[in-house]
Amino acid sequence: MRTITTLLLLLSLQSMAQQGPKWRKISNAAPWPKSYNYQLFSFRDTLWVLHPKGVWYSTDGQKWKASALGNPIYNHAFLDYILFNNELMGLGYFKGNIEQFEFRPIIFSSTNMRSWDTISKASRLPQRFFYHPFVFQNQLWIIGGEDKQTSFADIWKSSNGVQWQQVVKEAPFGKSSNSQVVTHNNKLYLLNNDVWTSTDAIHWEKLTDAIVPGQEIFGYTAVVWKEHIWLLGCNRNGRFSSEVLYSKDGKKWQAARAPWSPRGGVAATVFKGKIYMTGGKYGGTPDHTEFIYSNDLWVLE
Repeated sequence: MRTITTLLLLLSLQSMAQQGPKWRKISNAAPWPKSYNYQLFSFRDTLWVLHPKGVWYSTDGQKWKASALGNPIYNHAFLDYILFNNELMGLGYFKGNIEQFEFRPIIFSSTNMRSWDTISKASRLPQRFFYHPFVFQNQLWIIGGEDKQTSFADIWKSSNGVQWQQVVKEAPFGKSSNSQVVTHNNKLYLLNNDVWTSTDAIHWEKLTDAIVPGQEIFGYTAVVWKEHIWLLGCNRNGRFSSEVLYSKDGKKWQAARAPWSPRGGVAATVFKGKIYMTGGKYGGTPDHTEFIYSNDLWVLE
């Protein structure tokens, strides 16, 4: 009897696991070129891929069309676009690389998703890169970032993308670059290798010293889906993995295997109740020195 009960329990657990979220490949090769560190947005019931080589859009995630919108911020690996007040904004212009570049504090805006307007050629946008702007309490925010000489630990906010105010000079988490920031249950989560949280974007509390104890992780993209924070495309101790990490509270994290190839720097967003993911880069590690870029398209549902 005990053996039968144990077998039934195992079958029940297996059934529950099979009913959980699953990855499904939509395309082996999407219309955009293989690349990494670009963006995927859900806006006005449409998916938008903002890629260094152009813009593509789809209303169902299956059929894609090229857009004439273009890429005015130029080097997408250094600066980002952001959705704010029912428009798409481009914060700054960056041409070149970390050694030699041209930066301009130009602010771009598109309300029709067909063309760009330049709303300022000389904004007060902090002159830096390697940060991810976010929206919170009807304001645009920037945390940290770098310039050619140093990285920063400050926090800035703006009501329009043109005028910026430094609201924290030295945040408790210290200098930060490429931090992922998400809003979950009315709180902000600042994600690096550690996790900090805030209810006002000014005062921060550390939740955990390490998302994965004993490992250094970076290179991921964070999204919120099904009451959890999801990290897609993690680099662990210098090696890429196909695992994703997810957490309900930002403190305790679980890993789940994914069927796509190891990679970091992916583009991901939530669209119609599903996570869509594309792009990424793999390589440059001791066990795989050659770089491999991706343009397959996946959905978690």
